[in-house]
Amino acid sequence: MKNVNPFLSKIENELDFDFRLETKRIESLDDFGEKILKPYEDGRRIFFRGERKNSITRPLLPTLFRDKDDLVPAGRFVSLVDSDFIVDYYRKMTNYYRLYRDIIGEVERDNLYSFLAFSQHYMGISPLIDFSKSPYPALSFALKDRKEYDEDILLYTLEIKDDVDFTDSMTTANRWLRDYSVLVFRDNARPQLDFTLENPLNALADYKKIHERFGGSTFLEMNTPHAKLIDVPTNDLMLYQQGVFLLLDDFSLMGKTYLTKQIRDDFTVKKWLINKNICPDLLDLLLTRYPYYAYRCIMDLNKVADGLKNQ
Repeated sequence: MKNVNPFLSKIENELDFDFRLETKRIESLDDFGEKILKPYEDGRRIFFRGERKNSITRPLLPTLFRDKDDLVPAGRFVSLVDSDFIVDYYRKMTNYYRLYRDIIGEVERDNLYSFLAFSQHYMGISPLIDFSKSPYPALSFALKDRKEYDEDILLYTLEIKDDVDFTDSMTTANRWLRDYSVLVFRDNARPQLDFTLENPLNALADYKKIHERFGGSTFLEMNTPHAKLIDVPTNDLMLYQQGVFLLLDDFSLMGKTYLTKQIRDDFTVKKWLINKNICPDLLDLLLTRYPYYAYRCIMDLNKVADGLKNQ
């Protein structure tokens, strides 16, 4: 019996899919100051992301993958989302693609980062996940200027373990995206019915792609992304929010969740549940110290400028 708990803990560690193993609680303002603000003020390399609530339906997932209908064609089982796929995906957004090309420049497979950073902030769709170098913009996204809170809010913290997973170089960011590769499986697919009978050649091609992509890999390796952090601000909103991007790469996505083990190997990730009862006080703290990070301003620099002019 003594070996049961370590064995179960190891299984749980391998199969964690929502960072539950790293979940901590913050119950008071003093807790928040000690566990969140102090490490930040001490200059530790910690990055932050806020969520309105903790829910299994809201995983840490890039916006690109939240709707798979545009990623996996009808009658197919899986798509390989790589740099070529991404360029073609945005080309179908004709007016947006033309706008970026005419005002900023061409969208190229070998020079994707600036375009994807712009798309995350101004189109709301990209393979990147927003984090911030400051806890205050992250807190703003979690609090959303609300006066009442029915549920606890959520704050992710992510601390660098190894510089190999971090870059502030545009060249490196572009290389990571050029080599980007994620297999996306269609939700609720029934290959034995939908594909084997109706589209046997498509089904065989899909399974061949899976076999080649993950030949010799274990289930855990197939479904656990590697994490990389990019700190290259390229647009106004990214600068204002002190933004960085988390890139999840080299995995397969079944449903809307993935195994987190390799991310936790790459970074120290903590998931802080913040007691809803202290949220009004946290909002007061935020608005007193950094009124320009009010949620009504966080995505609109014109409101920030107007507020400063009025003062």
